Amino acid sequence: MWDPFDEHKTPKDKFFEIVYHANKNLVIEELEDVFKRLAALEILAEECYGEEVDQKINEVVFTKSDELEEMENDLYIHSMSNILTKNE
Repeated sequence: MWDPFDEHKTPKDKFFEIVYHANKNLVIEELEDVFKRLAALEILAEECYGEEVDQKINEVVFTKSDELEEMENDLYIHSMSNILTKNE
């Protein structure tokens, strides 16, 4: 079972444990919200960078890997929180 205090598990590991064990409808709802936000960000990125979107994304991946990893962890934690809050 999931142990939120297990130091050896990453936010990503914990997120997937919750996704596998939480109410399916809550997980679907959260993933729909994540994809809606991602789609909105894609539109904004295309508006700002046009054809250079993929190039700009690759620049961020290669030049800001620490910041990117921190943001990913924050997003996993935020999504876990949303699922667990609604699950109660």
